[in-house]
Amino acid sequence: MKQPFLKPPTDSYIKAEDPSNYAEVIEIAGRAGKHDDLVRYLQMARKTLREPKIDTELAYAYAKTDRLHDMEDFLAMTNVADILEVGEKCFEDELYQAAKLLFSSISNWARLATTLIYLGENQAAVESARKAGNTQVWKQVHQACLEKSEFRLAQICGLNIVVHAEELPALVQLYERRGHFDEILSLLEAALSLERAHMGIFTELAILYSKYKPEKLMEHLKLFVSRINIPKVIKATERAHLWPELVFLYIKYDEFDNAALAMIERSADAWEHNQFKDVIVRVANIEIYYKSLTFYLQEQPTLLTDLLTVLIPRIDHSRVVRMFRQIDHVPLIRSYLIAVQHVRGCFSFVNMTCADNVCSSTSRPSTTHITTCSLRKKTTRHSAIRLIASTTSTTSSWLSG
Repeated sequence: MKQPFLKPPTDSYIKAEDPSNYAEVIEIAGRAGKHDDLVRYLQMARKTLREPKIDTELAYAYAKTDRLHDMEDFLAMTNVADILEVGEKCFEDELYQAAKLLFSSISNWARLATTLIYLGENQAAVESARKAGNTQVWKQVHQACLEKSEFRLAQICGLNIVVHAEELPALVQLYERRGHFDEILSLLEAALSLERAHMGIFTELAILYSKYKPEKLMEHLKLFVSRINIPKVIKATERAHLWPELVFLYIKYDEFDNAALAMIERSADAWEHNQFKDVIVRVANIEIYYKSLTFYLQEQPTLLTDLLTVLIPRIDHSRVVRMFRQIDHVPLIRSYLIAVQHVRGCFSFVNMTCADNVCSSTSRPSTTHITTCSLRKKTTRHSAIRLIASTTSTTSSWLSG
């Protein structure tokens, strides 16, 4: 049997100009999806009633029926609608154009920026994010720009994110995961000049240089070493095998022992004579003195005397002499031996201290005793001079051979 045609219930209310049951009408029409009929009813109802519920539902009905021009007129006039609520409902229903109008009308820049992202209006989204001044909004807009390879806009967003130290690591990882290495380098380089630039920016840029632009790292370190987290960058340079930069950081961090050892162990890349001399005199572990002598003997024998010269006040001369006698290389240190011949104890191997010990008796020495002691000292010193002379002769023979 054919069902009789039933007129929408809203028609009766509209003809009667009866808005009294507006709550019930709104609920029934909403469930039935009769938004066109609801628009007509609510337009009638608001002529006599000023209820937030009526204005709110009217704005939403305009959005559902895509009557955006009517919505603009409605928003321009006096109303008591909950615009934010309507905007959120439109956003959830993916009615982004309507949401754009609604959020714009109440200057909710944060929600507007998010809405503009979904509309693909990235430039406008960036401007809204700037007005919002909210980090989470900047992150959302930044993510959208990055996904669409809008790197210029992404950098604008990024500069407003990296000033927050806690946000920096995640942002760097986001770029790295996507393979945008040049873009993150460009972003952090631009961030160096920001008034709110912090240590994390300088540090992360140094770490990124060590990975992707090692040729730029040393210059960066020399300019900003006071503004980076040196231990973190030391680990990065070790992973990247950037030995000159590693030595530079060790020196700036007052880790002279590590600096000296790094130059010895990575001499092909990291050793430089004058720098090594400056470092070796500041090490705490004296064993590094003797390790450096062995290193110079093996790799830089012509500079060995120069190294010994700066170490004279710090090394045990007797140990040095024994060390070079054991490997039969005493001729190489002839100049050093001459320089330290007046240092007590340096010629223990010829018993120079013997005479001193004899003369150190607590009893009053006799004239004969003093004479004997003086003769012993003179004889011992002559022996040392003869040793140096023989060393000179041996050196000449060794060099001519």
